[in-house]
Amino acid sequence: MYNSIISRFLPVFLATLSGVALAQVTEVASLEHNTHTGMDNSLVRVSDDTYALAYRGHGNDGWITTFTIPADGSSITEVASLEYDKGNGVNNSLVKMNDDTYAVAYKGPGNDGWIKTLTISADGSSITEVASLEHDTEQASSNSLVKVGDDTYALAYASYHNDGFIKTFTIPADGSSITEVFSLEHDINNGVHNSLVRVIDDTYALAYRGPSNDGFIKTFTIPADGSSITEVASLEHDTGSGSANFLVRVDDNTYALAYGGSGDDGFITTFTIPADGSSITEVFSLEHDTDNGMANSLVRVDDDTYALAYKGLDAYGYIKTFTIPADGSSITEVFSLEHDTEQATFNSLVRVDDDTYLLAYAGKDNDGFIKTFTIAGSNTNQPTVTSAPTVTTIED
Repeated sequence: MYNSIISRFLPVFLATLSGVALAQVTEVASLEHNTHTGMDNSLVRVSDDTYALAYRGHGNDGWITTFTIPADGSSITEVASLEYDKGNGVNNSLVKMNDDTYAVAYKGPGNDGWIKTLTISADGSSITEVASLEHDTEQASSNSLVKVGDDTYALAYASYHNDGFIKTFTIPADGSSITEVFSLEHDINNGVHNSLVRVIDDTYALAYRGPSNDGFIKTFTIPADGSSITEVASLEHDTGSGSANFLVRVDDNTYALAYGGSGDDGFITTFTIPADGSSITEVFSLEHDTDNGMANSLVRVDDDTYALAYKGLDAYGYIKTFTIPADGSSITEVFSLEHDTEQATFNSLVRVDDDTYLLAYAGKDNDGFIKTFTIAGSNTNQPTVTSAPTVTTIED
C-alpha cells in the first residue's frame, strides 16, 4: 500500500517542478516503420535532422532506412530505404565513417561475417551500396564495430562455436574497399553480447558474455593502423551472467555497463579503467530491475545523467534515467517510463538534441518502431520546486 500511495502522489509532485521534472522522460512521437519485422536495430545520426537505421526485416533480410526528425522530436518521417542484403542481415552494427559514408557489420547469408560500406546523402534521400567483404566464412554474431583511426575500424564478434574475436579493417574515406588487417581470437570458449568502446588513443574496452555465460570486461591496445591487437587486462565482473551488454564512457577513466545479470535481471555497474587499460576495477553496482533487464541501450543525457532503454518484465518497453557521478561511486535511479506494454526488444537509443532522444526497437509481433522522447537533464535544465503536496505514508 505504501508504494501505491507514493506512486499516486509522485506525478503531482513532479508536475510542480517549474514545468519539467528532473530527468523526466516523456514520449513525443511514434512511427511503425515496418509492419513485418524490425529487429537487430543499429541507429546513427546522418545530419542535424536525419538518421539512418540498419535492421533485420522480413525474412531476416538486411535493411537500411533513413528518417527525418526535427530537434523537438515532434515528427518522424521515413525518407528512403535500401534492402542491402536479400539473404540475411542479422546482428547489425552501423557506424558513421564521415559525412556521407557508413559501414555496417552483420551476420549475412550462411551466418557468415560481412562488412559493407554505403553512402547516404545528408538529407537521407539516397542510400547506395559501395563495397562488400565476407570476412568470416563460419559465423559472425554479436557484432560491435568502432572506428580506430582515420581509415581503420575494429570489430568484436562471435565466430564458430561462439568463440570471441576482434578484427581490424582498413576502409578508405569513400568506402571503396574493405581490407582485413589483423585478427585476434581473445576467448576460445565464448564471446557473445559484445559492446566495444574506445578508452583513449589506442586502448579499447570490451564487455561480453564469456565462459559459463559469465560477465567479462577486457582491455586491448590497437594502434591507429590496426596492425596488431593486444589483450591487456581482464575482469570477470559477474559470475552469474553477463548478457545484453551496453558499455558507455562516464569520464576519462570511468565506464558504466548496462547488462542482464542472473535471472536476466537488470544491472548497471561502473568500472575504472586507466588510459593504458592495465587494470579494470569495479566501483559500484545497482540492480535496477529485479524482473528483467535485457535489450539494453544506454546513452549520456548530461554530465551525470544517463538514459537506458531496455526490455523489462513481460518484454515491455522501458526507459529509465539514472545519475552517475564522474567517479562512478554511485548509481541512482531517477525516473522510469513504461512506453510500450506489448513488447520492446532490440533497442537502439540515440541523442537528437539536448533534451530529445530517438529509439528504434522491435514492438508487437516484432514490427519495427521508432519513437521520440524528451528527457530533461539534471545539469542542462535544473528545475525549481514551486510547491509540493503533503504526502502521508501508509504502511501495510
